[in-house]
Parts: sequence; structure tokens; C-alpha cells
Amino acid sequence: MKIAVVGAGISGLGCAYALSKLPNVELTIYEGGDHIGGHSNTVDLTLDTGIGPVTHGIDTGFLVFNQRTYPRLLRLFHEIDAPIAKSDMSFSVSIPNPDGQNLEWAGTDLNSLFAQRENLFNFSFLVMVKDIIRFNSLCTKLALDKKLDQLNLTVGEFIKKHGFSQQFQDWYFLPMVGAIWSCPVEQMLEFPISTMIRFCHNHGLIKITDRPQWLTVSGGSREYVKRICEKIKISGGNFKRLKVDSIKRLNNQVQVFTSQSSEIYDHVVMATHSDETLQMLADPSNDEHSILSSINYQKNRAVLHTDASVLPSEKRCWAAWNYTTDASTKTQNQRVCVNYLINKLQPLPGAWNNQPIIVSLNPVTEPASETIRADIEYAHPIFDQAAINAQSNLPLIQGTKNTWFCGAWTGYGFHEDGLRSGELVAEAIHELLHLHHHTSALA
Repeated sequence: MKIAVVGAGISGLGCAYALSKLPNVELTIYEGGDHIGGHSNTVDLTLDTGIGPVTHGIDTGFLVFNQRTYPRLLRLFHEIDAPIAKSDMSFSVSIPNPDGQNLEWAGTDLNSLFAQRENLFNFSFLVMVKDIIRFNSLCTKLALDKKLDQLNLTVGEFIKKHGFSQQFQDWYFLPMVGAIWSCPVEQMLEFPISTMIRFCHNHGLIKITDRPQWLTVSGGSREYVKRICEKIKISGGNFKRLKVDSIKRLNNQVQVFTSQSSEIYDHVVMATHSDETLQMLADPSNDEHSILSSINYQKNRAVLHTDASVLPSEKRCWAAWNYTTDASTKTQNQRVCVNYLINKLQPLPGAWNNQPIIVSLNPVTEPASETIRADIEYAHPIFDQAAINAQSNLPLIQGTKNTWFCGAWTGYGFHEDGLRSGELVAEAIHELLHLHHHTSALA
């Protein structure tokens, strides 16, 4: 059985790894990008130190996971012996005020919450804090009572219905969820509240206690990518560093076209972004077109640099994730800006002497040019109601014309979702092969 996997991000690699364990499978993985791993993208950073130049890998895309809500990823990492270290998910907000000063706070502890001591007497700020407590309590109750599916509301409608303040919305909630999904805050107002609460509850984001321990891959995510690729190759998998131009479905077979040649397979697994998948299908069905075109994407720029001036002015507010915005930019058109302080997220060489290492997503203040070491563009799915509907309709096209679909876009957009979708496709193909073998034996 010849199977092609198109795309070597976590979905394609997870699917290929599972398929590589099956007998009588001839597996080919296509990747047309500049690296294997998709959003698992580790960049070498070299800094001068007292002992000379020291180089270390820095992740610019996928960074963290946890033991509670990433069970498949954790199992995979243990299986391939990927090195794991503890990480941090602290969060700060820095937003311009009309007076030209920034409102700054972080959720690490009371000292960082009231890093600006004047906020102890700032009525608007205290209203935000009160609303955070009320929101967390309400959402936890809704999640525990299993009443989320009854909430046919958007985030904006839910906030308005329950009378949460503008300060809560602008200074806490929208920055937090915009940072998580890498989407403009105004777009997050159209996000289904049931999906939002379920995700935040599962990830411990609306709890004061019993939060999961966050983890990261030591040495960068390329360490797990390297190990999973080695496992696939040992099992006979073949990686082709070629961009797939088109996919044509034949009678019970699929033809994959690249700039160099074409090859026929029994099945193809499309493990790319849904819009890219649709572009590759030479003959999409109406259902395929409807579902795959319903997922929109937000382009985001990630800049690796060492310019600490982009972090909050109050050093007590320095967190792992540092949200900021620009007063000169209209909110509706503004892409979310998060400055990830890698020092808090991943183990770094001691010789670097705590030099701040930062990945800025859509920087509103351009880092000093001499500090920039990498500039990368990513695309993240936007989970509006159309996307949620497309996810529920995915079974209509899964496996039809010997074509399978997976990707983080089928879930919440995170690594666990990508891996889960890839493994589920591999399981479905396994069942199909088993059924085919059983039927042939009876014939």
C-alpha cells in the first residue's frame, strides 16, 4: 500500500510516524518549505560571551505544552525520547494610556499585579481585577455544570450579557485570548464563547490553583523533529523535499504532481493548512471546497532579537508572554503583539549571562536592527463560527477519493490538535487496511 503524506509539520509527522509502524506500507512524506517541522522552527542564535561565541537553538513557533491537555504529544515525546524541561506561562499586559504612559501589570503574583503601585488606588484597575475573579468563577461553574453547549453566544455577546467592564475586556481578556490564538483582538469577539471557555478551563487559564505544569523541549523543538524523522526513516519512510503542485484523484488512486515528476499512490494525507490543501486539489468536490475554504488564516510576523526595550518598562512585569499594543493603531486593524521572553520559556546557556532573548510576534515597536537575528512569517487559523462549522463537517470528506485531511485547524490550532488529527487519520487508514485484508482473506 503506497501512501503519500503532504506536509511535514506536527500533523504530517505524527500521521507518518503512526503509519510507519504498519506492515506493508510504502510511505513518502513531501515537504516544500525551507525546513521540516512546520511551526516547530528552531533558529540558531550565537552570542559573544566571556568564553567566546556560544550558539544555542531558539524556538520561534511552537514553544510549550503541558501534562494535562497534551496527552498525545507527551506520549510521543516519551516514545521518541525527546528531552523535556519545565517552562513558564506567566503573562503581562502593557497598554498605552491617554496620558502617554503605559498601564502595566502581570499575573505572576500580587507584586507584579500591582507593579505600578498607583493601581492600588486606581478604581478602573480594581474593577478589572474584580471582573477577572467574577469571570473565572462564572466560566468554571459553566464548565463544571457541562452547560457550555447551551451557550449559543459569541465572546462579545457573552461579555455584554454578563456586564463585564470595558477595562476587563481591553486590559485583560482580549489581550489574553488574542495572545493565545495569535489573532487581532476584535476578531476574538466573534469567537464562540463555548469553545473559548472549554479551552481555557481545560488549560487551567481560569483557575487560581491547580494549574498544569508547562513544559518545553530542551534544545528547541527541532530535537523532537529530528528524533521522529529518524524513527520514520528507520521504518522505511522516504522524505522528499519537494513542493507539491497539485493532487489529482483517479479511480481508487491519487496522483501527486511536483515540479520534477508525478507519482501515483493508493492514498494521500493532506497535512497542510486547509487553504493550501484546497489550492493543491485539482478537482475538489463541492463539500471539500466548502469545508476547506471556510477556515481563514491570520499572517503573523515573528522576530527573534535581543532588544529588551520592547518589554514592559516595569521590570517586575516581565513575564514569559508580554502583550502590548500601539496607541496609534486602530484596534480593529491591529494584529496582536506578544513579546515572548525566551529566558522564561526555555533553558538557555549560562554563558549568555541572562541576556534577554525575545521573539516578538507582530512587533509594534521595531527592535533595533542590529539586534534582529531572524524574521519569519507564520499563518494561524482564525476560529470563527464558520471554522467551527467546517470542523464539524470534516467527516463528510474524510477518506473520500482516497484523500485524508489533518492539521491543527481541525481543533483549537495547537500542537496537540495537529498531532491528534494526524494520528486519527492514521488510525482510520489502519482500520481500512485491516478491513481490506480481512475481506481479501475471505474472498
